[in-house]
Amino acid sequence: MRFGEIISRSKFLTAFFYLMDKNSFGDEQRFVLSGVSNNMRSGLNIGNFRRNIHRIEKGLITKPMKPVFAESYILETVKQYISYSKKHQSNSTVQWAVGTLCRYFNVVEKTSEIKKAEELFLSFIPQDSKVNSITGEGKVSSIFSFEDFHRLNIQRRSIRYYDDKKVPRDLVEKALNTALLAPSACNRQPFVFRIIDDQKKLKIASSLPNGAKVFADNIKMMVFIIGDLSNYFDERDKHLTYIDSSLVAMNFILALETLGLSSCIINWSDLPSKNQELKRFLGLKSWEHCVMTISVGYASDSGGIPSSLKKEVSQVLKYN
Repeated sequence: MRFGEIISRSKFLTAFFYLMDKNSFGDEQRFVLSGVSNNMRSGLNIGNFRRNIHRIEKGLITKPMKPVFAESYILETVKQYISYSKKHQSNSTVQWAVGTLCRYFNVVEKTSEIKKAEELFLSFIPQDSKVNSITGEGKVSSIFSFEDFHRLNIQRRSIRYYDDKKVPRDLVEKALNTALLAPSACNRQPFVFRIIDDQKKLKIASSLPNGAKVFADNIKMMVFIIGDLSNYFDERDKHLTYIDSSLVAMNFILALETLGLSSCIINWSDLPSKNQELKRFLGLKSWEHCVMTISVGYASDSGGIPSSLKKEVSQVLKYN
């Protein structure tokens, strides 16, 4: 039996091995602990606020709906809403919260705690909020067929060579607006897209990911998807920034394709030296970490594309 297999059977030996082996997971541990600490000490955390509103939404659609739910955190949520809306009155998050809370108080059974929260909510809510609030659209039908979607996925290729043409910001923002419809755990959306298109900064940005060295000089725009671990109050959620960022990234690059823009997702090597370089370059907080990078541009006709043959369904599928 190999040395690694023996060690892997023990949690203690595994932890000790990685501690001695340059502490390979040290950065991840620091990101997580810093994020959890910031979440717990901050007066208002947007991740907690969005999570609570989403929890209430899920209670509203439960069949059959419970007469009393969210009682343990409804007062906290209303206080979060008041604190957040004082600075972001027209923000879509505020409108979403108002719509959800209005529906909640209209249907829930009023315990003393819920009644206290409702009174506080009504004392602060603007008179026209019920009319202007976002309450959700339900399921939307699409005429987009499976064949259309399949062709779009075939069209999307990892493009590494681009025409010498500036990438329009309005198209990138349009693609991101659609990308943000991707699912996210408790709707926290714990990420930020840091986009570099300034020529001087781009020279530095394109040299940071190890996987971009061969074509770095050809990149017209670099996107760094930065995960924000301060959205979470517990280590159990440490991988959600990777999951949610990956979901929005896939939507993003497919949306770019429909707008005539190509892209290439570039792995971010989780190395202490690289993390420090990026932290200095982007001014990242101690709980922010890079999940992946994406190059964007107009595909060059002269650039080659690897075939990248994918696995067959039978190779990745198991039932039960």
